[in-house]
Amino acid sequence: MGSDIGVLALPHLDPSFGRIETRALPGSTISDMIAATLPKVTGADRARLRVTIGEHVILPGLWRAVRPKAGTQVVIRVVPGDDILRNVLTIAVTVGALALGQFYAPALAGSLLGVGGSVSGGLTSALSAAITGSALIAGTLLINALIPTRTNGKDAPTYAIQGLRNQATPDGVVPSVLGFHRYAPPYAALPFTEAVGDDRYVTAAFCFGYGPLAIRNVRIGETPIEKFSDVQMELREGRPDDARLALYPTQVVEVPLSVELKAASPTGGPQSRFTAPDAASCSIDLSFPGGLGGFKKDGSKVSVTVDITIRFRRVGNTAWDFTSKLSVTAKQSGKPLTRTFPLTFPARGRYEIELTRTTVDYDDIDQTKKDIQRTGRSAWSALRSFRPEYPINFGQPLALAAVRIRASGQLNGTLDEFNADLFCICPDWDVASSTWITRETQNPASLFRHVLTGPAMRYPFTLEEIGELEDWHAFCAAKGLTYNRIHDYEASVLDVLSDVAAAGRASPHDSGERWGVVIDRILDTVTAHISPRNSWGFQGERPFSKFPDAFRVSFLDETNGYAKADRIVPFPGFSGDPKVVEKLDLPGHTNPDMVWKETRRRQYELVYRPDTYTANQDFEALVVTRGDRVQLSHDVLDRTMVAARVKTVIGASVYLDEMVTFEPGLAYACRFRRSDGASLVRAVSGYGETQVVTLKGAGDMPEVGNLAFFGPGSEESFACTVKGVEAMENFTARLTLVDHAPEIEQRVDAEVPPPWSGRSGSEAQANTAAPVAPVITGVASGREAASVATDAVPYPVVVSLQPNPAGTVAIVTYEVQSRIGGTTAFTSTTAEAGSGAVLLPGYAKGDDIEFKARGISGLGTKGEFTALMTHVVASTDPIGPIAPEGLAAEAQAGGARATWTSSASPNNATSQVYVAEGTSAAFSTASPYGDPVASGPNVPLVLDLTLDPGPYSIFVVALDNDAPPVASIPRGPVNVTVL
Repeated sequence: MGSDIGVLALPHLDPSFGRIETRALPGSTISDMIAATLPKVTGADRARLRVTIGEHVILPGLWRAVRPKAGTQVVIRVVPGDDILRNVLTIAVTVGALALGQFYAPALAGSLLGVGGSVSGGLTSALSAAITGSALIAGTLLINALIPTRTNGKDAPTYAIQGLRNQATPDGVVPSVLGFHRYAPPYAALPFTEAVGDDRYVTAAFCFGYGPLAIRNVRIGETPIEKFSDVQMELREGRPDDARLALYPTQVVEVPLSVELKAASPTGGPQSRFTAPDAASCSIDLSFPGGLGGFKKDGSKVSVTVDITIRFRRVGNTAWDFTSKLSVTAKQSGKPLTRTFPLTFPARGRYEIELTRTTVDYDDIDQTKKDIQRTGRSAWSALRSFRPEYPINFGQPLALAAVRIRASGQLNGTLDEFNADLFCICPDWDVASSTWITRETQNPASLFRHVLTGPAMRYPFTLEEIGELEDWHAFCAAKGLTYNRIHDYEASVLDVLSDVAAAGRASPHDSGERWGVVIDRILDTVTAHISPRNSWGFQGERPFSKFPDAFRVSFLDETNGYAKADRIVPFPGFSGDPKVVEKLDLPGHTNPDMVWKETRRRQYELVYRPDTYTANQDFEALVVTRGDRVQLSHDVLDRTMVAARVKTVIGASVYLDEMVTFEPGLAYACRFRRSDGASLVRAVSGYGETQVVTLKGAGDMPEVGNLAFFGPGSEESFACTVKGVEAMENFTARLTLVDHAPEIEQRVDAEVPPPWSGRSGSEAQANTAAPVAPVITGVASGREAASVATDAVPYPVVVSLQPNPAGTVAIVTYEVQSRIGGTTAFTSTTAEAGSGAVLLPGYAKGDDIEFKARGISGLGTKGEFTALMTHVVASTDPIGPIAPEGLAAEAQAGGARATWTSSASPNNATSQVYVAEGTSAAFSTASPYGDPVASGPNVPLVLDLTLDPGPYSIFVVALDNDAPPVASIPRGPVNVTVL
């Protein structure tokens, strides 16, 4: 680039309006450059052009002869005349009186309205970001930076507050996904439930936002949806040819109910509820919370039926349109049961639904003397209204999802933790082909273009109204800059553009013809030189503020599932533990390393751009716009020789309370420190030793009481960036400048962020102390421990334990040491502390044992033992028969056949069979089947069991002839599956 010639053509009075920036090859004449940049300016109109190189004006007669050197900057601009061109410029100046942040440019809102948009109207998808703390001194200074920070208003509903939860947002904004993000979308249609057999299913529709979007890694909570059973899912990326959702085809309005249906008065009788308006059909759920079924005295299950009368009528009618009977029959006691019944209406409208239970209320009568004990408490648990219209009505393609999932045994309530990873698909600049290709991207330049032209804009811009963003795209790619955010809140277009641009170290810029950006980066091209020859009223200000120790940035961490995180970034050079920490917002940043670097960049701005300069220029000298690099030369104070205070100000004369000395031939300046901490530098003159200094030129004046620092001054030249151009009277403008400060970008590029873990606080010190001795809450053996007895351990000893409330060290493992009294060696037995007990094997009935217990921490530290305790195994058990032998079971039609040999004990009288659902079940879960089978000792026995299909565990115990009978330890289980 240094071998080319920079050419800047300004065809309008406003230097930011329609400006043309290009390059010319060495050897080109001024005339060639005019023809290339302003081909329509010919003949007499060329007299209205002025060409400058630096501060030198090139006269028209030399345009064909002058060939600028490589590396120079040529400025071609139009100046007003007495012809039509002047009239056009006058109109432009009239409109420019409403400038907003630009010189003579139309107001931003007016400019957008002229091409079909408005920043006063919000994006139809947008949201306001969270702010959890106040911006203090440093944050306030950054608001005045070249790329100002924006203070966001309220928390966004994205999930930073409520977590990964789906929300119903009626009349809310449609989300707009920019970049890559994890998201729990709002409901596109409210979830509803239905009963399918004995299971409950939930169906819901979700809206991810404007399409197209790539949708990946769908989860419910943190669990991939593939890990759930009985799931159906439809995904729509939001393309124009997407099919409708088949899982949620119509509008459904579900009202959960809890209306108990009883036949008896006064609480029983008919119960009625009303559907939603304009319903074409409905469905109702009848629930039986305690199940529906019965048991015979032998323990076998029987079916039970409950009848419900249903009728409905349209609201306003006196006669009932429909009457019928609903019957529910089941053999399911102890487990909730729900059945769904659909109803179709003769015409659309709002209907009254009435249910009346006609079957007796089993749970309200005494059934102890009946042959069959029944249960069947009933309730009306849901009413759904259906309308045949599609539930989603929107003019733009939307990325959607519909899910139907079995809730029974899988979900805790409804489906409200559905989320996925989303990737914005939009035109993205491709360097290899030099074209914009539609693909997944998180580059701020592509997203900036997408905001202006995409579906979320109420009045999208055309590509002709968007400036060239390819250079910015390359800058963002080289710096690794990205923007990742869900805009599901209301915000103005300008706010959204500002956030996207700031993530790419830029700010939006409307040239009057096109939207573009001003990038905060190192510039080699100097657009203009500003000096006392072409400007006046120069002044500089520096706020004297103490920086905080660090900035705290809240963000959604892409390395940790987009969980909310905080990163503390100390100011450069700070060491130790930060005490004064200020909040800084970096919207759209989700990478912790980039959060560090961009926060450091803001800190470097405060360090290397402490000063703000202003100077005035007339339109003939004005060639710059916001973001240009200029070279500034003005009177500044070199060093302080005398410190004084202002006593009086009369005209341009300032009276000090200290003597100062002027030496012939030297330039002097005075820096005044104002009461608000800002400083003002003015060139001064005077004679000999005096207390009076005279301010040179025009500019702001000091006030009485201000501190004054007097000393030699000089005219220095240094690089600045134009922060703003403000229109003034009589075709003049005030320029606001900041230091160009290439050190900022250089230091940020050199930053190496510390490793990030995302953990809050310092690592806790491991507690190596020994646990306090646990508390022994009980000991059981014999019949009391029969539920855990096995053939290998017929007489287990169960020691129950709990942690001592006084202990502060968590116990992970219990250890019990035991022995038969009188022996010397202990046997150690351990168990997980969560089980609450330790089972001691290897003892026989009547053994007199000793035992003690202690806890072991997670670090393996062993605690104190409890006091030594004694126990006699099965000492409280009566002497009963020994267990039966040879238990076996095989499936047969309608149940199973159990065979065994009765107890060999002489006092054996009967055998009792026990049955539990499931394989290898615990004896404590089994129930006796039928009556005991009588026999003497050592008798082969057979029993046919009537069982429903499914897996079962079979046990048998021996009973003696005592009253009440004494049981042996159980034999079993044996497993059998009934088909």
